[in-house]
Parts: sequence; C-alpha cells; structure tokens
Amino acid sequence: MNYFVDMNLGSAVTGIEKAQFNRMHLFQTAGMPAALVYLAYGSRLHEHLKKFGFQGVGFSMYDYFQESRQYQDVGHFDWRHYWQMTCHYQLRDVPDTYDVRVDNEDGQFLMYAHFLDKDYSQVDYINYFDHDHNKIRRDVYDSRGFLSRTSLLVENNQVNTELYYSPDQQVKMIKQCKQVDGKSVLRSVTLKNYGQRDYYFNDETELQTFFFNELAQDGDIFFSDRNGKMAPALDRTRPDIKICPVFHSTHVRVGQDIVTGALKHGIYDYILAHPERFNGIVVSTEQQRTDLLARFSNLPPITTIPVGYATAQPIDVMRRDPHRIISVARYSPEKQLMHQVKAVEALVPEFPDIQLHLLGFGNKIKNELQKYINEHSLGDYVFLRGFQKDLTNEYRQASLALMTSVEEGFSLSTVEELSYGIPVIGYDIRYGPNEMIHDGENGFLVPVNDQEQLVEKMREYLSDRELQLTFMGNAQRLVQAYSPTKTMEKWEKLVQSLNSQPK
Repeated sequence: MNYFVDMNLGSAVTGIEKAQFNRMHLFQTAGMPAALVYLAYGSRLHEHLKKFGFQGVGFSMYDYFQESRQYQDVGHFDWRHYWQMTCHYQLRDVPDTYDVRVDNEDGQFLMYAHFLDKDYSQVDYINYFDHDHNKIRRDVYDSRGFLSRTSLLVENNQVNTELYYSPDQQVKMIKQCKQVDGKSVLRSVTLKNYGQRDYYFNDETELQTFFFNELAQDGDIFFSDRNGKMAPALDRTRPDIKICPVFHSTHVRVGQDIVTGALKHGIYDYILAHPERFNGIVVSTEQQRTDLLARFSNLPPITTIPVGYATAQPIDVMRRDPHRIISVARYSPEKQLMHQVKAVEALVPEFPDIQLHLLGFGNKIKNELQKYINEHSLGDYVFLRGFQKDLTNEYRQASLALMTSVEEGFSLSTVEELSYGIPVIGYDIRYGPNEMIHDGENGFLVPVNDQEQLVEKMREYLSDRELQLTFMGNAQRLVQAYSPTKTMEKWEKLVQSLNSQPK
C-alpha cells in the first residue's frame, strides 16, 4: 500500500491537500493501491473525504485506534424528540443557527447542542454545564453518527481528560492533560485494550510512531506531505519502513541565499538534519532539486515529480472576456494579492471593463483587501469570490491569470490555468513559475515584486488581441509536458525504485 500522510483535512483545501488528491487520482487510474492517512483527530474527516470524492480511501490515526476505519454512516438520533418527550426538557432554538439550548423541567440550563443541518438530525457536539453555568464537558460526534470523543473540562474551559470511543462506545484511548499557564498540555496517552493490553505514551509523537509501526506491512511506502509536524515521528519508526518525504514549498527563508541562508524552521529542517532515515525525497521542480544538491551532500535520492498535472481542456477563446482576469490563491500574506488589486486599479482608466476575480480563502487578508476595494471604489473591478470547489467555469471565462507570490513550491494553479489556455503573468520566483511560464510565449515572467513591470506586462497583454490568442494557443501546447501519463510514469518509476531498496 502507498500511504499519503497528512495531518488533517478540512472543508477547504490547501495546495498540499490538492497535490495529494491529484496523486491519488493518478494512482487510482494506474491501479496502484493508495490511501490517504491523517494524524490529527477530526470528527468530520469522513464528511470532508466524501465531499472531495475520496470516501472509503482515507482514514485517520484515530480511526485506526477507535476501530472506525470502515464504519459507515448510521441513522442519526432524534435528539429533539428524546429531550422533549422522554426527558421532558425544554428546548430554546438559537436564532440564525442550528443550535439548541436545553433546560430541565425546572428551567435550569443543562446543555448546548450544535447541529450541522436544518433538520437537527446530525449533531456535531453537545456541551454540558453545571448549576453555575460553567462548561464541564463536551461530547463530540463523528459525522457518521456515533459519539466519538468526550472532553472533561476544568476552569476556563481547559481540557483535563479526553476519552475516545469505538462506534460501539468502548473507550479506546484516554488523554490526560495538565494545566500550564492557563493552558492544557498533554501529559499522557493511554491506548486501552489494544491487542489485549494497554499501551502508554508521553506525547503525540510517540503515539504517531507506534501507529506507523503498527500500520506498516511489507512493501508499504509512506509519502509524507506535512513534514514539519510528522518528521520526528517518522524518523523513529522501524528502519525497514520505507519513507519518502514530499517537499511542497521552499526550504530556505525568503530573501536569503539558497546555499548559505537559514532553513525555514519547522518545515523541512528536521528531514534535512536527519536524512539518513529517509529513503528518498520528492520535489516538484528541477531547480529545487539542484538547489538541495548544491547545499547537502548526504541526502537520499531526490526525484523531481510535479505535484500537479494537466491535460489541455476544450476551450472557445472567442467567447472569453478579453479583460477578465483570475487569481487562484489563498488569501494569505505570501500570495501578495494586494499587488494584483493595485495593478488593476492602475489599469482601470485604460480598460474600464477590466475585472479581477480572486478565488481563495483566508479571512484576515480578505478583510484587508475588501477594505482597500471599498476605500478606492474598486467594487466594479475586483471581486473576492472565496473558495470554489470547481473552477471549471472560471477557467472557461478568463483570458489572463496572475501569480504574485513571494515564493511557491510549484504553483498548482498555474499549470491548471495553462491547461485551459489561460496565459499567466507571474513573478519569477523559486519554485515553479519559471518552469511553466515560457516568457513571451504563454505568459510573462516579471522580476519578483516589480509592480511597475507587472502593470506594464498586463497592459501589453490586455491591449493586444492577437497576442492574447497566440499566448492562449501556446499555453495548451506547452502544458503537455505536465500530462497525467508523464507524471504517473515518474511515480511508478519512483515506487519501483523504493521497493527495490534493501531493507
């Protein structure tokens, strides 16, 4: 089995999760066994897996120990009927939510329940209170319908003890915490009746290492994707287990020399300091591979495999809005989206029909962008569209994409945009854009943070319809280097190589 290991999965995905999904699609198409594995507890994990089309091919470390890997959805309990008709409690609906306050017959506040649906059929959690209205307990329900975790609380809602249950309500794990400076700090983890005995761990890292050792069978490979958090646990696993970290971003701090500069803390520095335990490293670009080899002489074999792939998509360029621009990126500081907003602002007098659609998520930067848009009367030109699960319609309408990050590991959005014949104007950064954007053919490369040249290249492109059509055709032609077939061939070759390594 090939395991793609991450920490968790939410309702929206980052580039790392999207890269995993891309890889999973390739392995499924090629008939190679693979599974998504998550190390963090998440009561809604299987809801999210289903949402993204991976129901049944993913599970968490907690699923493994709670014996719920294969557990299916169950009929959800009618809590409202039970509370009212059996317990004779009084219910108070919380306006504009799916939440309910529960009082006993005497009007004493007992519980606060949060539901995930308007029919109140799927409970997310129930908080319990004492007679002084202090929260003393929280029961969390798995999205599949069973009680999954109970948190026992002390002062200031801090966790004292957590109990994790199997679907048949047997306690399978106990976490105990201590209070340090007003915060709960994990003190110990106990696995209950695992293999007919109890196991004790001091922290999550020890538990994770035990999990990897228990899960691994002969021939399995672990491709680790969130390496800063899981590398220490992987490093301590049995030496016969094959582990191959995947690098999704740069390894040196922004602005520092690639050979002598400081490594990013908590990203890949642990792996680069302990390379002897790992069987290989995957990077997305040849440039990063070259940079790593220039700095380190003791690394395991490094393989370049793009985290994304693309097939030229059917497009009708004549039906595109020639001045519609998109940007697919998280609303986060390193994406420097304000550069794009200001560039559009500078071009409004020349292109009064210009539009920039920003597709991503991140509330802090979103608020900053919206404030600027409002203050500069850009509401007719710049649109914060939020996270979109399916971008197909956006790609079919746009004539240009922008990429203004200060750094990238690859830029998945760029290869996707090119596959739809959308030229890209992007900063010439490490890593990715300069291997996908052929300057003057399918877009323009701009010196990093050169906002004046960004505007100038946008002006050149938007004002020349023939140039647009030429670039659109070139975009689809050049993206063939990132075809699914070529990418999968690289993965197959890597898997064969890892399996052939001596144990």
